[in-house]
Amino acid sequence: DNKLFLVDFGAAKAATITALAVTGTVIGSAQYTAPEQAMGKPTFASDLYSLGVTCIHLLTNIEPFDLFDVSESDWVWRDYLKVKVNNTLGQVLDKLLQQGTKKRFQTAQEVLEALQLTVKPTPQPTPQPNIELKSAKWVNYGQLEQLLKAGSWKEADQETAKKMLEVAGRTKEGELDKDSIDNFPCEDLRTIDQLWVKYSMSRFGFSVQKKIWLEVGGKVDSETECKLGDLLGWRKNGSWMDYDDLTFSWKAPVGHFPRVGRVSMFINYQRWASLFLSRVETCRF
Repeated sequence: DNKLFLVDFGAAKAATITALAVTGTVIGSAQYTAPEQAMGKPTFASDLYSLGVTCIHLLTNIEPFDLFDVSESDWVWRDYLKVKVNNTLGQVLDKLLQQGTKKRFQTAQEVLEALQLTVKPTPQPTPQPNIELKSAKWVNYGQLEQLLKAGSWKEADQETAKKMLEVAGRTKEGELDKDSIDNFPCEDLRTIDQLWVKYSMSRFGFSVQKKIWLEVGGKVDSETECKLGDLLGWRKNGSWMDYDDLTFSWKAPVGHFPRVGRVSMFINYQRWASLFLSRVETCRF
């Protein structure tokens, strides 16, 4: 199944029926190798033996050769423990280390059952659905998506400002006024937000900023705006930062973007931010 398995600290192999069936194939380093594997006749229980040896090495920090008493033909790993292990774990390790293959656990599932553990399926990442680039004003967001996909945050932020002015029909004016903010299409806001959220892995976006704005009061006033600016990394030492001084990288604080271009593109930036996030809240996303 093309998966890698830990055999010991000295070697690794692919645990396939074909590989195990080949007589004379010796894989692994001597300290961790099961007796039958050293003779070229490994079974799946051989890997469990190696697992047991690996475990006692980790528990004692002693080389496996020094944990085996040749005169008694027995493991003495308990003599080197700094911290006692519970009886269940000790019995499981002893069974893993049996010289005879029939005396060992035969499958990993048997080991888990002995430890009273259950295997939880590995969660698979949910694939991000493709975003439908909707616009109430037929604005094309393809370039914005490409910039975000490339992680070009500064260029994507400036493209966001450009598209917002286009949506509001204020490209010539170069700024959004209160009326254009209050009437900004929710459909376009949602599209822009979804793009930022998707390609920043939920680090940036209007909805991310809105959540923080609500946490600091959700008001359109100077106190709320300053708290917001501090948390988003738009203010430093009590002063609003110039656009070029922002952090255009993954190291930026959560919600750092969109900052929508240079402050000069919009009226009183800090007031614009709270007015705009109020509009985002009205659009309910």
